Amino acid sequence: MSETTLEKIIQEQATTIRNLTEEIALLREQVAYLTQKRYGKSSEQMPMSGQTSLFGETNLDEDGELPRRRPRRDYYL
Repeated sequence: MSETTLEKIIQEQATTIRNLTEEIALLREQVAYLTQKRYGKSSEQMPMSGQTSLFGETNLDEDGELPRRRPRRDYYL
């Protein structure tokens, strides 16, 4: 191979390395951003009105009344 051919190959490889290095930097930024979004501090806040309860909340109907429960009639004795 001639010297000019080798220099051309070296230049192409240097360009490829530079492009790949830039792409790796961008991908690392994306991973850091997405990791922060996934595992970072959340914007969800706990209500400040005291202790939360899973079962003590009242669900009102559209007319402002508590929903009525129907008696179960499928008991097996």
